Amino acid sequence: MAVERADAGRVEPLACGRDAADVWEHAAAGVLDEHELTCPHCLRARADSEHLGGLVARMAAEPLRPPPSVLEQVMGAVVADLRPHELLELGPDAWLGRPTAEAALRHVVDTMDGLRARRCRIERLRDAGTGPAAVWVRVTVAARFGVDLASVTARVRQMMISAGDRTLGVPIAGVDILVEDLWEERA
Repeated sequence: MAVERADAGRVEPLACGRDAADVWEHAAAGVLDEHELTCPHCLRARADSEHLGGLVARMAAEPLRPPPSVLEQVMGAVVADLRPHELLELGPDAWLGRPTAEAALRHVVDTMDGLRARRCRIERLRDAGTGPAAVWVRVTVAARFGVDLASVTARVRQMMISAGDRTLGVPIAGVDILVEDLWEERA
């Protein structure tokens, strides 16, 4: 049973000329040849494989502990689903749940290169007299390190106002954007 490699570059053989993956497979299957049993390079490859296997097994046995932010986000979503939703008026006999509108606006942020939405909150500004009430949006985001924050947040603000008005039917009077975290993309 041969291992197929999908990587673009050629894998360098061991100093003895053998492929380390072949040595690992032979060791796992218990069919090592004389060379693989005595060659110091093949012995080292087998030892590295066993060491790596031990590390992986220990990591797999450890209980998963998600970061607190994940738990907060999940619990926030659960609690939001359990309590009655505030409805945003779209027109006569047409309503939109606030969590749905907030999720749609978070998606607008996530489509932008360099920003990821964290939280979004819609606040009603006035009671609807005739037509839908205007809302104010507060969104927290994480930004990629090095992104032009002034430019990307201005673009997100424009897109959220447009999405609220044209797509959701909810007039947005303004958008506050709080950058609360940064991330760096690995090359």
